[in-house]
Amino acid sequence: MTFAQNLEGTDGHAKWLDNRQPVFSAQEDGSLRLTSQPDTDWWTFPGHNATSGPAYLTTVSDTHLDRDFQASLLIKGNWVQQYDQGTLFLHFTTNEGVKWIKAGVERENECNYVSVVVTQKYSDWSILAPPGSLDLSNQAVRIYTQRKKDDLVFSFGSKESTTENSIMMREIKGFFHDLEIYSFNIGAMACSPSKVDGVSVLFEDFRLEWSNEE
Repeated sequence: MTFAQNLEGTDGHAKWLDNRQPVFSAQEDGSLRLTSQPDTDWWTFPGHNATSGPAYLTTVSDTHLDRDFQASLLIKGNWVQQYDQGTLFLHFTTNEGVKWIKAGVERENECNYVSVVVTQKYSDWSILAPPGSLDLSNQAVRIYTQRKKDDLVFSFGSKESTTENSIMMREIKGFFHDLEIYSFNIGAMACSPSKVDGVSVLFEDFRLEWSNEE
């Protein structure tokens, strides 16, 4: 498969986290279509720890674990059921345990939003309605994340957007402060918390770039 192939600062390919391989198809242009199973999710709170959503991730090299970076991913899906999701997914193992973040599209009360879930000990959740010019029912959205020293920033835009004109979703201040990272994986994840049906999501144009500063 060509998704995340030969990206600088990674092991050069992607693999399914915990070997959870869903129905998928991959194209030579690097795009990935992933169809999740129903009753899958990433969501953690006291007494509940769902980590069943299939994630196709590339592993960051040890030499790049503490480097600033920018990543982005185009996401387009058939959002139907409550909580259907397609996301850019970041998964860390650290001296403070496992941390993960999903940022992308999520369906809530029959509307499509951009959303971010940050899980350190437990999951939090934020959603934001896109501008009227970006119809998530039939348009792809580009999700961005940037590490800026201790901070991690998420934003979004249209297919034609750039980082400079993207819209802020979330800034996580001090996420990396005093954090020792043992492993870092990044890529695509889709899940369907509804027990009715899965969701089909197209992921395209995955990019990962690194700061020149060591």
